[in-house]
Amino acid sequence: MIPDVTPNGVFYLPPTGWLTSFYNPPILYILRKIKRLQIKVTIENVDSSKKTYNLLQQYLPDIAYLKFNIHSFNKSANHWIDVTLAQWQRRSAIFNIEMIVGKIEDANHIALVNQLNIPFRQGYAYGHPENLKK
Repeated sequence: MIPDVTPNGVFYLPPTGWLTSFYNPPILYILRKIKRLQIKVTIENVDSSKKTYNLLQQYLPDIAYLKFNIHSFNKSANHWIDVTLAQWQRRSAIFNIEMIVGKIEDANHIALVNQLNIPFRQGYAYGHPENLKK
């Protein structure tokens, strides 16, 4: 299976579906070839589960960006956090991977990404979408 490619050349590699095999030589081959062509790859919807953390380890040397949903890191009575955003940050630094945090909606989310010094952010805390007028 070939990854989805957007018109501007961005490959979409979700951490589910065809990427979920713990050892997937064709995917590793494709990622290494893409990297040699100096195309940057982003894996989106990275969560706080140990399963995702373990799954993505083999791909990290060939990835440029990891995008996280901040809500995956909200601890609650019914949501356990296996891997914290800080742990992901330490692991990403080894491979010079840039982190992107999305769905930032309030001051607590902003405080967390400020504390971790994550420069790439998205969310309603920074403004809502607006219609463009011609």
